[in-house]
Amino acid sequence: MRPIRCAIALICLTLAATSKAQTAFTEQAVKRGLSYVVTQDRPQLGAGVALIDLDGDGDPDCVLMGREDGVVGIYENDGAGHFVDRSLGSGIAASIWNSAIAAADYDADGDLDLYISRYFAEDDSLYRNEGGFVFTDVSAAAGILPGGMGVGVAWGDYDNDGFLDLYVCNHTGSYQDPTRNRLYHNLGDGTFEEVALALGVQDDDEPTLLCTWLDYDEDGDADLYLGTDKGSGQVRHNALFQNQGDGTFIEVTQQTNTAAYVDCMGIAIGDFDLDGGKDLYVTNIPFGNVLLMSNGDGAFVDRTIEAGVGSYATGWGCAFFDYDHDMILDLYVCNMVAPNRFYRHQGRFPAQDIGPACGIADPETSYCMALGDVDMDGDLDLLVQSSNVNVRLYINGKGHLRNWVKLDVVGQGANRHAIGATLKIDAGGVIQTREIHAGANYKSDNERIVQLGLAGVGMIDAIDVLWPGGTKRTIRNMSANETWTMYPPERLGDADGDGDIDFYDIRAAIACLTGPGPGNLTPGCELFDMDSDGDVDYDDLRAMGVGFAAARLRP
Repeated sequence: MRPIRCAIALICLTLAATSKAQTAFTEQAVKRGLSYVVTQDRPQLGAGVALIDLDGDGDPDCVLMGREDGVVGIYENDGAGHFVDRSLGSGIAASIWNSAIAAADYDADGDLDLYISRYFAEDDSLYRNEGGFVFTDVSAAAGILPGGMGVGVAWGDYDNDGFLDLYVCNHTGSYQDPTRNRLYHNLGDGTFEEVALALGVQDDDEPTLLCTWLDYDEDGDADLYLGTDKGSGQVRHNALFQNQGDGTFIEVTQQTNTAAYVDCMGIAIGDFDLDGGKDLYVTNIPFGNVLLMSNGDGAFVDRTIEAGVGSYATGWGCAFFDYDHDMILDLYVCNMVAPNRFYRHQGRFPAQDIGPACGIADPETSYCMALGDVDMDGDLDLLVQSSNVNVRLYINGKGHLRNWVKLDVVGQGANRHAIGATLKIDAGGVIQTREIHAGANYKSDNERIVQLGLAGVGMIDAIDVLWPGGTKRTIRNMSANETWTMYPPERLGDADGDGDIDFYDIRAAIACLTGPGPGNLTPGCELFDMDSDGDVDYDDLRAMGVGFAAARLRP
């Protein structure tokens, strides 16, 4: 691990003494158009929030739930980080029982659709995105079942057929509702088949609060981790199901040491110690949260005490992110009736809680949170939902002062947003690992574009992308402070997306010619870097010519 760069005392106190632009975080929700007070957070234990691109224009829009009148707030980002209220006429039903939200392109038409789970009195809903911030409830036609105490939801392609499947947690047993968890298999025609019991991942009578798909063993398929409530009594526990590669699962909880035995109310995934593995952080009641760190052989080790991230409050949503772009993940934790924690990790343990110094230690009960680059300045901003106050939007004023990169990963087939893809970014001798999720942080959802800090590094040595199903590609020599599109191998050279390389594609590539040499590539020309070396030169045109010749010979 890398050494400490500077003393903790200088982190936010120094920033506070400098210009306002360099303040670590400033709360700007109302200033930027988000006027939404959350009052409905019981008994469903919080209502989710999201920062997701609903109109496909490259910036994160905002979805909010939990207001007294049940209206779901739909807010369009104007491209500069200000929001326009588009709630009226959205087609999304008002409900005081709204619980979780997760977005995915389930019908492969290129835009993000919304799934909203509901608690206690109303059924879940699947909303198809019609464009223009208008949605249609297609739940019945799609095969979404009624009933259940809906809580966390997550999308992932567990059978690698290209179509996104959906796992729905039900808080089984609450209010005497026996409905178990559901796994909806996407049939590819706009409908789903419920298969949780058939695949053995229904979690029996456990009161599951949240779930996440993650490729913990990095074999190209989606494994399933379930966060179970009421596990601190050492009887119930979280469960990890390993995908066998054929769309079936076996439980590997005990052999991977992922039971945790907590009242699990939040799951964060990230490589906290920069060893290449995906670590797990789970929240709990005040007995202490748990940090399970991957040890490299498919199992996890509890390093909570060493890392200093136990928190010892009733925790809910949580997430890893590199707020200051020092190439090391930090950790935000939402708490009930206690200040939220913000653990800064400087390369060695213990991490330090700098939430109060940075102004993001909300004292109210906080359940849900989301991450996204709201103002498009190159760093991640923080959306926090706390009870009985206006939602808080913390604009990051520090991350963009160091180098950064954004990676927009293009998926394969119907999985257009590459949900489940793993990226390893090698820059300046540090390898950072990220995975693309749809449904995270407890009932909430984050921006799809992968964003990470590069400290003072100006050139990325290599980006390794592993797509669901096992396709791999390594892209080299990408410059910092840009948004790069990562294409799978089969899309390279095909500018019009018609499945072959023709005169149109070659003409477009000629317009992108840079000549040989790393760092010459410009955003928009990534598609023509056929040999993935960071430029568009005659080697790439020759490679496209081979593709063109092959297309002409195709019967």
